[in-house]
Amino acid sequence: MHKFELSLERELDFMIKHGLTADELYLMRLIFLAQDGHEEYINRFFKECSLGLPILDLLKSLQEKGIINKSYTIPAKGTVFEPKDVDFNKQVLKGFLQHSEDMGMELFQAYPAMTVINGKTFSLRNIAKFYKTFDEFTFAYGKEIKFDPQKHQEILEILEWAKENNLVHSGLCDFIISRKWLDYQEMKDGGTTLFDSTESI
Repeated sequence: MHKFELSLERELDFMIKHGLTADELYLMRLIFLAQDGHEEYINRFFKECSLGLPILDLLKSLQEKGIINKSYTIPAKGTVFEPKDVDFNKQVLKGFLQHSEDMGMELFQAYPAMTVINGKTFSLRNIAKFYKTFDEFTFAYGKEIKFDPQKHQEILEILEWAKENNLVHSGLCDFIISRKWLDYQEMKDGGTTLFDSTESI
């Protein structure tokens, strides 16, 4: 079974466990990203997309299902909705974030452990340079790909191609922060030649 199918299965398990609709899960993602400083996604969604049900109905449903705490006051119709004010149930949120932890772990395991440059061996999985904990690393990766299992699968596939062609010489942190998979994809498509310096390790 492909890793994407495994990630999708976990997401379906989460939806089934909490009785969520697709709209409810998507709104939950948008709110969570907005609370983490990425309001541009939910703002664009409100301007250019539409939900099957009004947002107030979805918020009420999420509250009834225990995803949002009862302490949160759902805004009245016609008032401004502030995503940062939504109070998620911490236990439920922890289960939701487990998906990003799983994807981060899969990336960590798939990434080359070492590389040799000019006769010297360098570690490529040293995440302590940028992240204090492994949880912080997996969350950063999840956020970078918008917690999208399909994007995660695409990244694993292009990483595998880069490994087969001996192109991976930069550290895992740089891979995420610099979105190196885009460079590798462009190389695979024949658009450019990539040079990796030892400074990024």
